[in-house]
Amino acid sequence: MIRARAIEVRYQRGGALAVAGVNIDLRPGAGLLITGDRGSGKSSVLRAILGLAGPGGDITVLGARPGDPPTLRRIGWAPQAWPFAFGLRAREVVRMVAELGGHGAAAGDRAIEEMAVEAPGARVESLEMEDVRRVCMACATIGEPDLLVLDDPWEFPETTAAIRSAMDRGAAVLAASSDPGGLPALLGASIHLVDGAPG
Repeated sequence: MIRARAIEVRYQRGGALAVAGVNIDLRPGAGLLITGDRGSGKSSVLRAILGLAGPGGDITVLGARPGDPPTLRRIGWAPQAWPFAFGLRAREVVRMVAELGGHGAAAGDRAIEEMAVEAPGARVESLEMEDVRRVCMACATIGEPDLLVLDDPWEFPETTAAIRSAMDRGAAVLAASSDPGGLPALLGASIHLVDGAPG
């Protein structure tokens, strides 16, 4: 699912490396957790895998280069914080992701229910962080993607169930968290980053 050698991320031309020397081998049905303090490079690694951070190194994701449009349709992505355009309602966001992925609005509604989003009719800027995390997970799990990439997934029972279900059907799960709780045991393997490098 993912084969990466010497991942490097540099956000400014000539600037310091945010990530250097990270290697990943992630097979179907397997999980990997990236841990580390805030600012250690966890999110940067995930962005490199998705082609969002201009990665250096040798990276293959689902047989393609990071950011390949057809490949991105096979990836479920749950970013951190408020990744949504303000003014939209939670249900609208999830339905939009479902429609863009070719799964239909009903798939979005199912994902909202499965992730127990408490306020699907609320505008995203008014959501509590708990519901933001649930909406992100709902977006990520639509259509049973081959790879889940989860940035700071909170350990709700629904999140744990979604991760287990994905791995049971042969999907791979790559996650990052500075407060991993039970995720290392659930995912089975981990990498700890210190200042952008394995440590």
